[in-house]
Amino acid sequence: MISESNILNCFQHLVDYKSDELVLVGSGDDAAVIKSQLKDLVHSVDISKINTHFPEDSQPENIAYRSVAVALSDLAAMGAYPSFISIGLTSNSNDLEWYKKFTSGLETILNEYQIKLIGGDVTFGEVSVCVNVFGYAYDKIVLRSNAKIGDLIYITGPLGEGRQGLIDWKNNKKSSYIKNFFNPKIPFNKSEYISQYASSCIDISDGLMKDLGSICKLSEVGAEIVYENIPITNDINDLSYGDDYKICYTCSPTHRNNELISQDFCIGEIKSGNGISIIKDDSIVDFNGNGWDSFE
Repeated sequence: MISESNILNCFQHLVDYKSDELVLVGSGDDAAVIKSQLKDLVHSVDISKINTHFPEDSQPENIAYRSVAVALSDLAAMGAYPSFISIGLTSNSNDLEWYKKFTSGLETILNEYQIKLIGGDVTFGEVSVCVNVFGYAYDKIVLRSNAKIGDLIYITGPLGEGRQGLIDWKNNKKSSYIKNFFNPKIPFNKSEYISQYASSCIDISDGLMKDLGSICKLSEVGAEIVYENIPITNDINDLSYGDDYKICYTCSPTHRNNELISQDFCIGEIKSGNGISIIKDDSIVDFNGNGWDSFE
């Protein structure tokens, strides 16, 4: 049998650093102490659960990486960069190697995005990972609620790659798309310039239709998107599946020729009214994809 202390010791080298200008008190006490800065602190929390957010036979290093990545995506959508995280891990594994592999995946993503683990907790039960992420704005915080009629709608990359990766994984097919599912790359490099120009922004985690729908609802506008302008991997269902972790944003057409924005995909325009219309071959498509919901 292994103990909670044995498990926590797997993570200790990730948090075993001296206090610095940002983290005054790290892991070891009941809570971390973070020095207040002139910038506002941006925080989000995300829970990933076995058989809901990742398959039962997922490797522990992939569970760790994916769980942190999908939480970080919320910061990118706000125009913020990550600084530190804390993790609550629930697992029923009695194999210490499982936790060491989990730690390895965690270390990989911490190093990749140059962020710190400042603490967390572990308990016994069905596998789930609760990740708290903290960061600061690049320029200004970008909300979902400020899209304006006439704004152009952009996405930062193809849709459906994560969906295809999960399909390939389940079919034991070797595919580059599998990494898109287990190790999604969060576009912080794009978030930095998007925060300067965007009127509204959201990450595409629950499907483009649902997430763009959130922008429309909160901004009290509608949207028209052109199917042929949307980079998809499989078919029209890529618009609603989710697990993309790209950024969807709106901005004034005056920025259309901006060198950075022009690298992204302009897929439509904000309109008056409500709801989203999909135009394909110059006709409106009847599409009822509602997007991802963990309770459905």
